[in-house]
Amino acid sequence: MRTEAKVFSVIAGFLLTAAVVYLWWTGSGSADHPEMAGGLALGLSGVLSLICGSYFWLVARRIPPRPEDRPEAEIADGAGAVGFFAPSGFWPFGIAVAVATAAVGLALSQWWLAAAATIGALLATTGLVFEFYAGAPESR
Repeated sequence: MRTEAKVFSVIAGFLLTAAVVYLWWTGSGSADHPEMAGGLALGLSGVLSLICGSYFWLVARRIPPRPEDRPEAEIADGAGAVGFFAPSGFWPFGIAVAVATAAVGLALSQWWLAAAATIGALLATTGLVFEFYAGAPESR
């Protein structure tokens, strides 16, 4: 996690520096005020990267160094199970169809269609969240 913390910290530093330079550059021309939309977007992107970097740094303090974080690590040190990955399911497709239908309903001012699609999106999201829930274990 130390590697990720360093990457996000460098990105945050770049974005925050770019925000300051951007605000200075746009404000030093003929206009007396800088262009705030770009400066705000760069600044908030830098803050978001700083939050991610801080999280990775805090996690890196709590866990032992991974092979990616140790310079003397061998390639074989990273072998083995990586983690658990969910199998493919149809719930994301259902969410996408429901959200697209809600967008069409809003664009055409068909509120009933947007409401029905919103309910469908909530049901599909619930299905995605509880995809691995199999109920209480049976007592044998």
